[in-house]
Amino acid sequence: MILDASYTLLVACIALLIGMFVVKFTPFLQKNHIPEAVVGGFIVAIVLLIIDKTSGYSFTFDASLQSLLMLTFFSSIGLSSDFSRLIKGGKPLVLLTIAVTILIAIQNTVGMSMAVMMNESPFIGLIAGSITLTGGHGNAGAWGPILADKYGVTGAVELAMACATLGLVLGGLVGG
Repeated sequence: MILDASYTLLVACIALLIGMFVVKFTPFLQKNHIPEAVVGGFIVAIVLLIIDKTSGYSFTFDASLQSLLMLTFFSSIGLSSDFSRLIKGGKPLVLLTIAVTILIAIQNTVGMSMAVMMNESPFIGLIAGSITLTGGHGNAGAWGPILADKYGVTGAVELAMACATLGLVLGGLVGG
């Protein structure tokens, strides 16, 4: 069954409500700050997998709003920050911001240089750099199609997701 954009949003809202309910009554999820959207999305994904494997009835969701909604979501995260708490961060926060900015520039420079040395597009280096390792899966999902469509980077979405996953796993192993 193919679901248009409005039904896709409806399923997403239901998944979010399920996640909110489950997290509300699960201390482990609350204690570990597991997002409601992740919990609900995981539950809905498992249910849809079971339906597909047992009945052969599968669902296809409309992804036309995906990039817009992901970019809006990740852009809005900073809007809830408290400016007075940022000021309290003082000099250490300024130093951290400077260090992160420098490291992102180094990350992109190394990635693009390595890609060029391997006769690949510099965009491949950006994908393996800050787009995914700093931006994560949301950024990878938003920029992958743009790099594929506008700049002709073959396999950009797949590479971006793989790099974001690698960054997430390695970050968890190194940083805990």
